[in-house]
This record gives sequence, structure tokens and C-alpha cells, in this order.
Amino acid sequence: MIRTPNPRIRSVAKFFFEGDRKFFVKGVTYGPFKPDVEGNYLGRPEQVDADLALMRQIGFNVVRIYHVPPQWFLDRCATAGMRVLVTLPWAKHVEFLVERKARREIAEAVRVAVSTNAGHPAIFGYLVGNEIPSTMVRWLGARRVMEFVEELVRIGRVVDPTTLFSYATYPPTEYLLPQNVDFSCFNVYLHNQRDFERYLLRLQNLAEERPLILGEFGMDTIRHSQEEQAEMLSWHIDSVTKCGLAGTILFTWTDEWFTGGQEVTDWAFGIVTRERRPKKAFYALREKLGQDNSALPLRPLQRAPFVSVIVCSYNGGRTLAACLDSLGKLNYPAYEVILVDDGSTDETVHIAAQFPRVRYIHQSNHGLSHARNTGAAAAKGEVFAYTDSDCMVDVDWLYYLIATLLSGGYAGVGGPNVTPPAQHWIQACVAAAPGGPSHVLLTDTIAEHIPGCNMAFQRWAFESVGGFDPEYHKAGDDVDFCWRLQQAGCVIAFSPTAIVWHHRRFTLRAFLKQQDGYGEAESLLRFKHLIFFGPTGSAKWRGQIYGVPRSTWFINRPVIYHGIFGEGFFQSIYPTPESEVAAYLRSIEWLALTIFLFGLGIFLPALRIVPYLMLGGALCVALSYMVRASIEPKFDTVHARLLVMLLAFAQPLVRGWSRYFTWLHFKRTPRSVIRSHERLPNGARIAGSLSRRVFWSEEGKDRHYLLGAIFQLLDEEGWRYSTDSGWNEWDIQIYGNFWWSIALQTVTEYHGNGKCLTRVRLRNRLVTTTVILNLIALSLLVYRQLNVSHVDFWFTVPYLFFLVFLATRARVLKSRVAELVELAARRVGLLRVPRRGKIEGSELAHRVQIPADAIDSGLSGPS
Repeated sequence: MIRTPNPRIRSVAKFFFEGDRKFFVKGVTYGPFKPDVEGNYLGRPEQVDADLALMRQIGFNVVRIYHVPPQWFLDRCATAGMRVLVTLPWAKHVEFLVERKARREIAEAVRVAVSTNAGHPAIFGYLVGNEIPSTMVRWLGARRVMEFVEELVRIGRVVDPTTLFSYATYPPTEYLLPQNVDFSCFNVYLHNQRDFERYLLRLQNLAEERPLILGEFGMDTIRHSQEEQAEMLSWHIDSVTKCGLAGTILFTWTDEWFTGGQEVTDWAFGIVTRERRPKKAFYALREKLGQDNSALPLRPLQRAPFVSVIVCSYNGGRTLAACLDSLGKLNYPAYEVILVDDGSTDETVHIAAQFPRVRYIHQSNHGLSHARNTGAAAAKGEVFAYTDSDCMVDVDWLYYLIATLLSGGYAGVGGPNVTPPAQHWIQACVAAAPGGPSHVLLTDTIAEHIPGCNMAFQRWAFESVGGFDPEYHKAGDDVDFCWRLQQAGCVIAFSPTAIVWHHRRFTLRAFLKQQDGYGEAESLLRFKHLIFFGPTGSAKWRGQIYGVPRSTWFINRPVIYHGIFGEGFFQSIYPTPESEVAAYLRSIEWLALTIFLFGLGIFLPALRIVPYLMLGGALCVALSYMVRASIEPKFDTVHARLLVMLLAFAQPLVRGWSRYFTWLHFKRTPRSVIRSHERLPNGARIAGSLSRRVFWSEEGKDRHYLLGAIFQLLDEEGWRYSTDSGWNEWDIQIYGNFWWSIALQTVTEYHGNGKCLTRVRLRNRLVTTTVILNLIALSLLVYRQLNVSHVDFWFTVPYLFFLVFLATRARVLKSRVAELVELAARRVGLLRVPRRGKIEGSELAHRVQIPADAIDSGLSGPS
């Protein structure tokens, strides 16, 4: 038996590797042929040798077979430099899950088949099944079938842990997505190139962080001409590489084919005839695949713009060297690397000195957004590509980013960030926990959000929105930037194979600190993008979050389209968004209500069971995540899963606490600002209604002039405020004290000849803390009254004083904002109309005539 020293093929993220080089699968199916006396379906050894020699001429490196091979076949493949993908046959067309005996026989057949050739260097991997009929899957249940396939993978992996395992599915059962396979394999026959590429990009997202290959693809030359076959297989190779697949297997090598106990003569999918005469597709494929190696056959880019790769680092010395080293190996012709050191105190400067080709920029610590803008200001490129100092990029990272960016006139593009192998079990648990940086996809090709560790933007798009907002110091700048780009009409693309390896946090403390930063970012984002947030302050994504467990069977089961009677050609899986019920059950608001009811249960025994049920619901959500979390196999233990459950429970609470703490800080204007007063001209006073102010102009100055002056004053004096995002009924929301905010709304009446009457309305709005404290106080009052036989005024008096205090604080804040509006109006030359048609104490009063229909009948009313 021949044993060549070829290393086993490894699955790493979206690619295969042979040693430290990428291995692109260029495969073809072989057989089955009429069995010989020993039951082998692979023909005569001498014919195999001749076929393998022809395959190598084309450039094939993998042959897929449909029966367990004899040892002599594997030896010949190893000698010819071919790998073998073995499809393990079993009776999938029958009701195989009903009887335990049938399941055991299938499992034993897989165990024996893998053990027969375990460790042989020619083995590429095993497919533990192939195209289970869609109606049978529907009959048995998709979940049960998928779990059975996963069990077969586990059985095979125990016998031969160094080889690869997968299952070959097809469009009628695209929802069969075993979670423990090493790569995804789909048999796809689509003859329209555009539809084919769109479907490949869908499959790339279904495959998630695994390599994707096509297990079968071909064309029959009885119903089509050889020219059509050659043309289609040629563009097939182009499309596969364009869409970033890890390889493809063509169906089939020869027209000779034996299946179902008989020769098949009415199909001719072969690249060669039965007599082994090459068809025209043979020569076309030799031009496409004729390299005698397994390198990726990347297509030349239509153009290669100069790219500035920008890395921002703050005390990232632990991983910085690996990051810069990976950037120096990129397979791209024209790029520069810029390192922005945001005031690091570690060894960053010494590490940067080891990479003379990297442009090093040092600045004092201003935060991540400022550092990214600093890098862009120094950049020479037409495209800005960003990654982080705790990332390592794939050698083809820029190639795939730029290829996608240029394919559709996109403003930006991003790709997946994949976790490298963990160094210890805690890091593996952190990587599996919720809350990491993820993509949000609107479609299979368009992103709503791409995280900052893997994103690229056209220079014109970056400059059109003014770069990153320096208000975001820790996180959130990428979310804000993406939303602003889309609001400006730009589109952000997604490239599933533009990979960066992103280290997750190494300790639990670092993970919780990261979630604290994300909570702060969400709070800041809510000021600018209120429409994208729910009532609890968490983001409401329009798209599907990339990278989260896809089969949420416990809470929100994915929807599967089977077609009429379960016979659809493309039976798609549609993952439902995260359950809103689950989101509320794991929120900090739910926990706060639970704690409140625990306290209330001390006084009301009938309520004591309620908080226990509420806590149980929250724990069920964490338990659901624990069950479906993907933990690195060597660290996947009971205590690791329990830690993931704890992190799934704690993560939204830490983020929510930080979000509220930031709200309380940033939604409060400093007390000194509110206590101060505007310097209005002598004789000017705030009279009339505080809720409504009216201003007159005969120079065409409408509410936009007034709003501009209000914004200027708010910024000058240090007020906290939010601006209408297009979905609000107010123009500005001014955050005042701990208890109240002010909603400011304007409208202008146009009376001809440049005469404008601008009305301003100020409304007090309760802050969340005010509502909560009032609910607690009212609950205590109700409880007190229910337990005494008379009205307890003494218990009510403190609450009445509290209400008086709230009313006073509301009036003080509204009066202060009215002063600010008054000063803003004077700055732009607007005249206040405090009473019916009279301009306030002005020498212009005798010259200004206000139309009767413009007079506000309620101007002199109470405030």
C-alpha cells in the first residue's frame, strides 16, 4: 500500500488548507460503474489509472465517489496526486428513523466504512449522506433528520478524527444544515449564470463560517450540445471563484454510469464519452483549471484602486505584531498600511518600529472615532479599509473586498470576522457568548451594518458624510457611520469570503467591559438615531444578524418553505428575527420588574409566585442559547456550557445597565447651565404662556432661521439634546434635569411679501426615572390604603409634596428653555408677539402690522 507524505486537508473558516497553503477543490465525480465480482463500483484498475492521468491533465485534484472504495483505488489516487471525497451510501429513500434497528444499521455502516480506510492520505473527507428526498425529510421532520445526520458525523469523527466530514444536500432540502460538519456541500444544477451566482451567495450565508463547495454541477449533452456544456462549465468556474467558494465538483467524468441496478444510457453528463474521448468541455476546463496545483484560480480584478489600510490601536500590543505581519502578506498589488496609535502606554511604538513599511502616526488618546479619522486624513488611497489591532487578515482579504466593492457601485463593503482558535476554555466561552461584533444583512449581498474590524469605504463616500463622529470613544462609530451612509442613499455590500480573524476577549472581565462599552454606544446612538431603537433602548435591526445561532428551535423556530405537497425545487429556510418576547425576558427592565415584584411580594403574598416565574422565563432564554451555542469542540464541556449560559444571562444586563447609566449622564444638562439665565436686552422679559411663543418677521425669516440659532445656543451653552430623525413629532428634544425634558416644535405661517409668523411650542416630557419613581410611590400608596380602614392622609402628604416639587422643576426648566428660544429669536431678528398683534416694546411697533388671521388667541393665556 502506498502512503504518500501529503498532509491532510484542514477546514479553516471559509477555506481549505493543505499545510499552510490554501487548497481549492477542483473535483469531478467518478462512477459508479457496473460492479465487479467483489462488489466494487469503480471499474478496472488499469482504466482507473488512465482516467486519473486525464483528470490531472485538466487540473482536477479531487474525485468524488459514491461507494466505499477498495484500498487499491485509494493507493492509485494517492500516486496520481488526487484526493478522494467518499459518499457513504445508505437507504435514505425509506422511513429510516422510525425503527431503532434501521438507525443502528446505518450508524454501523458509517462506522465500518470510515474505519476501513482510516488514516489513508488520499482521503479528502466523507459525506455521511447525499440528497435525502425532501418529501421524506418533511415526513420524518427536518429537525430529527438533521440531528441524525449530526450523529453520523460524530460517529465517523470518532473513528477518524483527522479527516473532514459533511453532508451533501441540495436545493429541495437547503434547510438541512448540520451544525457539526467541517464544510458545507450543495448539489446545484442551475443553467442561468446570474441566478446561479445569486444562489451561491445565499448558500455562502447559510454555510456561515464554514467552507462551501458544490458537490455536483453539470449539463447533459444529449439534450444540450457539447458547445453549450463547454460554455456553461467555463462560466461555472468563474462564478464559483467570484463568489468565494472553496471549490466545486463537476458531474461527471464519463458518460458511463450505473445506478439503480442498471446502466444509464439516456443521460450524458460526462466530460469524456464512454470510450474516454474528450468532449469540448474537456479542453475548456483545461484552460480554466490547467494549473498542476491547488491554488485559488482568482480572476483578475477589473481594476485595482490604491487602498489605504488603516489600523487603530490603543494598548493593543498583545496582538499588534500578528496583525501587522498579516497585512504585509496581502495578495493585492497597490496598498499602504497606516497604524494610528491612540495614545498607547504599552509597547505599541516598539512593535510598530519592527515594520518599516507601516506608516506610524501617534496621537494623544481621543478615542476610536478620532483615530479612524486621523488615519483617513493621512491616507493616500481611493479606498479606506479598516481593521483592528486584535485582528489578523486573510491573505486574499483585500482582493475579495475590492472585487465586491467594484461589482455594483457600492459605497462600502464588509466581511465576516471569525474567531481564531481559543487559547483556553474561558476564551472559547466568551467567543460563543452573545454580544460579539456581527454583521447585519438586509439581503444575501447587502448589509445594514458592518463592524469596524472589517470594513472598507470609497473615499468619496467617507467624505460625503464627514467621516466618523468623534463623540463615540469606545464603540458605536461604525453603526452610526453605516446608518448615515444609508440615510444618504448609499448602499453597503457584503463579501462572505473577505475574512479577518478577530480575537475575542481573553478574560471574563474584558468581555464584561466590552459589553459595558457597547451599552454606552447604544445610548449615544439613540440620541441621533431614535427610530432604530426600541422602547428599552436596544437596537431594532431591519436585517438578519450574521453569526448568531441560526436554528432557534426553542423560542423562534425558523420557517421552511416546502412547496406544494413538499415537492418544491427550492425549499428555503427563513430564519425568523430574534423573538421580541425573548428580548424582553432577557432585558434589564424585565429583571428590574422582577426585583420590584419580589419586594412587593413581601407585603402581598399572592404575588410571590410571579417573580419566580419571571426569573424562570429569563433563565429559559439563557438556557436556550446555551443549548444551541457553538463552542470550540476541544473546550465543549458541561462547565463550559454552563458558563455560556451565565454569560448569555449577564450580557444584556451589563449592556442595559451601561445604557441607562449613560442615559442618566448624557440626558441631563448640567445643573449650572439650567440655573444660569440668558442675557436678554434691558426691558425684555419672559411673559405670557411658557408653552407657546410666537415670533414675527417681515424679512422672510422662517422657522429654519430660528432652529439654526437654537442649535447654536444649545451647543454654546452645553445643553444635551436630540434632533428629529424624520420620525418624530418634535423638532428638538432638550434634556433638562433628572425629572423632565422639553419637546420643542415649530411651525411657520407664510403671509406673503416675506412676512412670516413662526410659532414655537414647548412641552414637558417625563423622564424614565420620573415614571419609575411615581409608579413605586403609587404602588406603596395603594398598598397602604388597602391595609388600613381609613384614608391615611399623612402617608399621602409626602407624595403630594413630591408632585409639587416635580411641577416646580418642570416650570423652571420650561422657563429656562423659553429664555433660550427668546435669545435665539433675537439673534436672527425675529420679533416676539406676546399679546394680540403687539410687537414687544419696540420702536418698530408702530410700523409693523400683523394680519388679523395671524394673531394667536391663546397667547396671553396661563403657562
